[in-house]
Amino acid sequence: MGTSKIIMINTENYKAIENFVATIYSEDIYKFGGKSYYPQILKIISSVNLRSFKEENVICDNHTFISTAIGSNINAVARGLKLPRETSRRKIEELINLNWIIKKNSKLYVSQKWRTINQAHINLLIEKIKKLSKLIDKQLILAA
Repeated sequence: MGTSKIIMINTENYKAIENFVATIYSEDIYKFGGKSYYPQILKIISSVNLRSFKEENVICDNHTFISTAIGSNINAVARGLKLPRETSRRKIEELINLNWIIKKNSKLYVSQKWRTINQAHINLLIEKIKKLSKLIDKQLILAA
């Protein structure tokens, strides 16, 4: 295996990268406050759900989403977060009561509510990635 070339980045780019990473976490904190496991649980379930999802639009109604997506389960969440199963179950129940997760036939799905808000967050991240990419490309050109 080859070794990776370490690229030294200037302070401007370093700040832009830090800002990008902070955006990821700050949106989660803003949405969920002290419920730190909520975004991680939702992202684990969503990741499983989307493995086979074929629809054009993720922001479809819940019925369409559930009929097309793979259902997740409590064990997947517990393993993903390295939490006891019972702790995961309790946190998932809280998210079900808040309409962030739908449980159908013992399978877990992220709700349209979550998918809509998460899509807006993804759009924000895409814009930040575009800006960050331009900064890094500019520095790589200057370094060459």
